[in-house]
Amino acid sequence: MAERHIVFATVGSQGDLFPLLAVGRELAARGHRVTVGAHAIHREAVLDAGLEFVMASGIAEPEDKAAFAARAFHPWRGPRFVVRDLAAADVATSYHTLKTFCTEADALVTTTLAFAGQILGETLPLAWFSAVLSPSVFLSPFDPPATGLGRLDRWLGRKPSRARWLVRLVEAVTRPWTSNVRTFRRSLGLAPTGPNGDPFHRGQHGRDGVLAMYSPLLGALPADAPPGTLLTGQCRYLPAADVLDPALSHWLAAGEPPLVFTLGSAAVHAGEGFLRESIAAARMLGRRAVLLTGSPELRERLGNLTDDMLAIDYASHGALFARACAVIHHGGIGTTQEALRAGRPALVVPHGFDQPDNAARVKGLGTGDVLPAGRYNARRAAAKLNTLLNDPAVCARAEAIGCALREEYGARIAADAIESRLLP
Repeated sequence: MAERHIVFATVGSQGDLFPLLAVGRELAARGHRVTVGAHAIHREAVLDAGLEFVMASGIAEPEDKAAFAARAFHPWRGPRFVVRDLAAADVATSYHTLKTFCTEADALVTTTLAFAGQILGETLPLAWFSAVLSPSVFLSPFDPPATGLGRLDRWLGRKPSRARWLVRLVEAVTRPWTSNVRTFRRSLGLAPTGPNGDPFHRGQHGRDGVLAMYSPLLGALPADAPPGTLLTGQCRYLPAADVLDPALSHWLAAGEPPLVFTLGSAAVHAGEGFLRESIAAARMLGRRAVLLTGSPELRERLGNLTDDMLAIDYASHGALFARACAVIHHGGIGTTQEALRAGRPALVVPHGFDQPDNAARVKGLGTGDVLPAGRYNARRAAAKLNTLLNDPAVCARAEAIGCALREEYGARIAADAIESRLLP
């Protein structure tokens, strides 16, 4: 096929970016030009993937990342802040920047909060796909997202008729968050989109296809998924530096497989309390531990640690998780799939967004347990980890799931789907 130009538009963390980079690199290897429109913090990752980058956001990088993360991951106010005050507020700036690149593109792929990209996909003569990166994004009564409230989740899950009230409630609560997007659409002379004119939930889906870019192990497509939705499997991105630092490799080889504690790329900046409790939990269990801090400032605040505790800014999740005895993480979709792929038991500590739902799915697979962020402390974490690590059935199930996930090649399937719409 002759070279075509594909643009990816995303708003979010590395968990939103990396699946797109996996598909983008696959398309680039097939001879296509790929441009990624995103926030400036993702510039280096995009360029390292060998793709073109365009700054498609007017949002300034926060000076106090810990305060920003704490606000973004507040269990109730955090989603409103991210959707209303960041993504929706930035729609005009992002639109005018992306339009230059999209007008001569052949295809566009957008994520959930890329409101400007969705408008361009709707209005320009190109193929428009949307990407769904975790099951809860579908907001379906046939597979209702877990709230983290056990009794409520069990009650909702028994009948779709019960879960419909949750869907209606979520749509009603979140609709005001996108008022800025609706105002901008009116300024362009566009009609409302999606049910109730809301672009956030069902209104986000692409005209030419929806790519559900996660493992089917986490759940099948719901019965009311948009027509043309394709469940690709995990779209796994491997950075060029997907190897462990020699010093870390040496430390790992010097003892038993450690516990690995991480809050991913977004919540990590609010994680000092989590890491201190994690150190105490590891000591209660007599286990070695690796703590991913996300920044040198947080690593330094932890102070001097004993030789059986290693705090580092970052390490490749795939390479590190495979050397762990268990992974304790926040439940972001990217980290969740990497922990599953490694075949290790997991304790999931959800903070917000899709994380409670991802956590529930890990527990449902029989490969881990859940401890909500608000209840996370050393005693509770140690108790749950002790149970997981000493249950042969959990360890065997984790390994079986890991073997299955390692056979998925979602980026290839997604690239095939995009190319199929670009045929002359």
